[in-house]
Amino acid sequence: MDKDRQIRMLIPPFFLLASVVWEAYLSGDLWQYLHTTTATADVAYLKTVLSVLAVVGVATLPVGYAIGVLTMCLLRVISLFPLFPQGTYEVPISKRSLAKIRQRLGVSEDSEKSALCAAAVFDHAVLQPSMHEWLFRRWGTFNICSQCAMALFLSYFLGHALHIQPTRKWLLTIISGIGIFIWQAVTSWKEAYRMFDFAVDLDVVIRTPD
Repeated sequence: MDKDRQIRMLIPPFFLLASVVWEAYLSGDLWQYLHTTTATADVAYLKTVLSVLAVVGVATLPVGYAIGVLTMCLLRVISLFPLFPQGTYEVPISKRSLAKIRQRLGVSEDSEKSALCAAAVFDHAVLQPSMHEWLFRRWGTFNICSQCAMALFLSYFLGHALHIQPTRKWLLTIISGIGIFIWQAVTSWKEAYRMFDFAVDLDVVIRTPD
């Protein structure tokens, strides 16, 4: 697994845990926990805390991966509705641009090859590296924001499993956070869509043969 993907997997678990800690703080459970642990602190307890922290550290990437899978599943369900030009969120390209891309690749429009394959080949093998990196950053932002929104949503259930009582202030914070992440995800998706639509007509962004 490449480093960029690993870094992306570390961010959603952070918001998941931060949300639960914030929920515990607002409900008063965190203060009670800290007060209790301060009074009974000893070597055995310190070892327990360190063991828990070690488990959390080891589990961060798997949790991030699981959040990513859940997010992709939800997005694919959403893609069943006519919200995306190509019938999938993974191809932020208009029908006109996809036709131009197929033309550049020498693939007929009635080809059975998927739009995702054509878009991936065009992005990775045809566009200039600088243009590919720009689109990669926008797509990375889309994925991270989508997964962070999912992480905040899942934090409600994690807090419930830990018997933490949600407060109105916490719910307002989480709903606002989810709204902000979704807004940024939609914005990033639209920016990638517009750039594909713009770049497909420009020869200057196409790689020249060596």
